Amino acid sequence: MIIIWCAITMNTYIHKTNQRVRVRSDYIRNHPKTVMNLLEQLEEIDAINKITYRKHAGSVAIHFDDKELDCESLIEILESHNWMQSTHKPSFIENAAISGTKTLAKSIAGIALSRLVGPSISRAILNFA
Repeated sequence: MIIIWCAITMNTYIHKTNQRVRVRSDYIRNHPKTVMNLLEQLEEIDAINKITYRKHAGSVAIHFDDKELDCESLIEILESHNWMQSTHKPSFIENAAISGTKTLAKSIAGIALSRLVGPSISRAILNFA
């Protein structure tokens, strides 16, 4: 198996090999009826050998004959049906970074405040924050 291309864009993942394309995206997970409609149309194409759809994973793998259908044309079809569209939801790491930054900022403010006005007054002020 030769890997030709691999890309990650926000919540969209595309992986191509010689005779297969796998797309994983939020759009596929969140629009199962629309995805099924396109899959039914794609199954009518003779060059497509097998389609594997994992609804809960938001993943579709399409096996095709590369002598009759090129990968770029297939990806253009998928793009035209919004499969590469992603919704930006903060990831676990982004949420942790935001939370950690807030905690760090509050700690630094507490240290500065306690040096400025004393520990007992700074605790009273920070309890109201």
